[in-house]
Amino acid sequence: MTIINRIFGCAAFCILAGCANQPSQVILNPVYQNGQVSTINSSLSTSVIDVRGDTSTLTLVESDKTKTFASQGITESIKSVLDSALSRNGASISNLATTRFELDINALQAVVTETLVSHKSEAKIELSVRVIRATSNFTKKYSGNAALEGPLGHDRAKIEGQLNKLTEQMITRIVSDPELIQFLEG
Repeated sequence: MTIINRIFGCAAFCILAGCANQPSQVILNPVYQNGQVSTINSSLSTSVIDVRGDTSTLTLVESDKTKTFASQGITESIKSVLDSALSRNGASISNLATTRFELDINALQAVVTETLVSHKSEAKIELSVRVIRATSNFTKKYSGNAALEGPLGHDRAKIEGQLNKLTEQMITRIVSDPELIQFLEG
């Protein structure tokens, strides 16, 4: 009877282990949750361009292997949160606007290092903003980092949350930047 119980236990473990596979993509869906942090009285045409050399959003480093995971629709997600933040702070978003607000994604990635007993996630985001008018331009880079540690293996949802929160913080920093606001008003 104990052999049957062991076989049944091993079979159940194998089934559960198969269900624990992580999805092959990272869900990046930041949401601008801050209210008005500045006043931007401009009509803007916005665009987001992914210029990263490495398009993986998550790099998982285990003791003997490295896996990378991408995020589908990253430019659309960032554009959505950017448009929301600009609108909440008074800007009018229109494809017909003569002032172009371009945001480049230079880096957006979390690197998770796992050992047998713990994991550590280091996220990095670097964004470049270009505001282009007929007679003048504004360019500035914004970067941020975040770290997360925990026991055992990583939880994909926590890593996604880390990236989403850091992205929201970066967008908030952009829409509240006094230099950018002064250029938009001038």
